[in-house]
Amino acid sequence: MSEKQLIKKHLIRPFLNNGTTDAPDWVQIKKATEFTRAMNPQTEERDYISDEHPTTEVMDYKPSEALSITMYSGEDDFDMMYKMYKDRAIGADAQKEFLVVYIFDSKTVGGKTYYYADKTMATVTVDELNASGKSLSCTVYENGTPTSGYVEITEDGKPSFTPGEFPLS
Repeated sequence: MSEKQLIKKHLIRPFLNNGTTDAPDWVQIKKATEFTRAMNPQTEERDYISDEHPTTEVMDYKPSEALSITMYSGEDDFDMMYKMYKDRAIGADAQKEFLVVYIFDSKTVGGKTYYYADKTMATVTVDELNASGKSLSCTVYENGTPTSGYVEITEDGKPSFTPGEFPLS
């Protein structure tokens, strides 16, 4: 029988790439007081002739994340989002790679620990700077097809993403 584990907030870590696809600079969203991932199911109604009532079919998902980052100057996550706010980032400047690492979903092989992760392209919007609440709110809209894989966390706390299944040995 497996042991039950309560999944706490620090065991799901969101990152945005503040570098390039070829040379990623993953910035962990650390100072957010809100991280809500809405799956936004895309559905269609089907009224099959054999059924009395219509059926809802799930066709796809369009995840998005709401983040409310506490405004600490000098913190990588705030500084990245504040630059987007100041620049009023649009178009390509509002596009970033998004990575969610599930620390609780891990496997240790040969002394190395690997964590399940999803990576996707995303459009990032800066929604509200709340001076009284000391927060900068943004939304991450995931785009395209996600890539599942795993990460190793380097000594400096940065993820190193590899697409595919967990290593078997």
